[in-house]
Amino acid sequence: MNFLYTLYRILYYLLEIYSFVIVIDALMSWVPSIRNSSLGQFIDRMVEPYVRLFRQGPLLKLMYATGIDISPVIALFLIYFVQSYALGWLFNILARIFA
Repeated sequence: MNFLYTLYRILYYLLEIYSFVIVIDALMSWVPSIRNSSLGQFIDRMVEPYVRLFRQGPLLKLMYATGIDISPVIALFLIYFVQSYALGWLFNILARIFA
């Protein structure tokens, strides 16, 4: 049981850190000189594969029509949903199985 709680906390905080990295990447898009630095490129390589998932289909058309990229916001909403609900549900089920 203690192992499951520790694993839950580790996953929760990893998602929290990744959320901050997404926000930093979005803010860096406003300053091209920072985004083109080695740190900016590293952060972009970490974030881009996940955020790219939300730049497809109807969102892509909306982004080109409005000029605003909302894919980082949608990516953050999904992470917050997983943190707030899905992770807790999963570990409650696992705790019942292994208890």
